[in-house]
Amino acid sequence: MGTLKTFRHEYKYVLPYGEMLSLRTKFNELLEIDRSYDGYMIRSLYFDSVNDDDYYDKLGGELERKKIRLRIYEPDGELVKLELKAKHDYHQLKESLIINKEDAKELIKGNYGSLLNYKDDLANRLYVIMMKGYYRPKVIIEYQRIAYKTNTTTRITLDFNIKKSNDYDSFFNKNINYVGITDAKDIVLEVKFDRFLEPYISNFLGKYMSRCQSISKYVMARNI
Repeated sequence: MGTLKTFRHEYKYVLPYGEMLSLRTKFNELLEIDRSYDGYMIRSLYFDSVNDDDYYDKLGGELERKKIRLRIYEPDGELVKLELKAKHDYHQLKESLIINKEDAKELIKGNYGSLLNYKDDLANRLYVIMMKGYYRPKVIIEYQRIAYKTNTTTRITLDFNIKKSNDYDSFFNKNINYVGITDAKDIVLEVKFDRFLEPYISNFLGKYMSRCQSISKYVMARNI
């Protein structure tokens, strides 16, 4: 399987739990639930250079920035997503490559040569980036996500119970010792679309638009 590329705009908001419940009532009327009504787990392991270039680019408000991560949805699965997110302000290109668990474990150890097992442009580019910058694991972030979708590419997600761990070697363990990085009642709302946001969605989300924030779970986790 080759690289999957996703171009999109992305807007983020922090909401109190009560507002999320109200929004869900509207979402349930207008949108289609994705995966599970009660949500599903996302666990990511972020890498950064020896000088933490990606962290400081985001912290400094650089328009051009990136993140490199491994992502799983269940600890017992054998396949892992390796992702490169390149952002320009609110515009984003996410490239994803499916790799096997053993090669992912080699990346966690700093053995980037496992990327050469894949005859893929993304794998080659990440090999160069990670070798040149001497990338290493920095933080695990896990959270629950409730996702909605339309009949286009628009997705709306609600992330909660966001927590972090520095125990990189436990990335594939069922249970990890975590530290919370948001208030238990805070919800991160993300609105993602490619060319345009459907008018009926922008209408009922209109009151939140002025509260848009440049939120980064990675930076939040690193700041703790």
